[in-house]
Amino acid sequence: MTATLETEALTTEHRSGRSDVSSGLVVAVAGAVLLVFALHIETTGKDLGIGPRTLPVALSVMLIVSGLLLVGLGLRRVRVMGIERELMHYGDAEDVGELVLPDEPPVPPRRLVVVVAMFIGYALIFIPLGYMVSTALYLAAMVTVIDRARWKRNLVFAVLFAVIVYYAFTRLLAVQLPVGILG
Repeated sequence: MTATLETEALTTEHRSGRSDVSSGLVVAVAGAVLLVFALHIETTGKDLGIGPRTLPVALSVMLIVSGLLLVGLGLRRVRVMGIERELMHYGDAEDVGELVLPDEPPVPPRRLVVVVAMFIGYALIFIPLGYMVSTALYLAAMVTVIDRARWKRNLVFAVLFAVIVYYAFTRLLAVQLPVGILG
């Protein structure tokens, strides 16, 4: 019976902590790659405040910070699960209930790779296709990965979001976004 408890603890440890660490590292690295691309977006000399690279840089930094936070949480879970395993080994089963973290399903590695690849692809097509086309394509693909059954709603959301944000930036904030093939 002790071997079964240890096996379950190891399985939970792998799922709950290590997958968060690996996912967080992938997200942080993707954010760093996108930051490099964002910093190469051309600006004019008068763009001292908000400019074409402001949003991509901000999103890239948020990705890096989010990824590093996920790594930290994953490392914490690995440590807590290690303590649980030790308590189970010594037979203090009633103390284990206080340390148990909610069981979350693991992020499928294939889905994580697809999401990161789509984000990098978005960064690569952003300038050539322009903000509206690249953002609508990216968002439609991303929300469809999350919820395939509602692809029509996803498409409407992606197009409306891209159009509203484009006009908010270009008309209200006077920030030029790449027009790409629509220009």
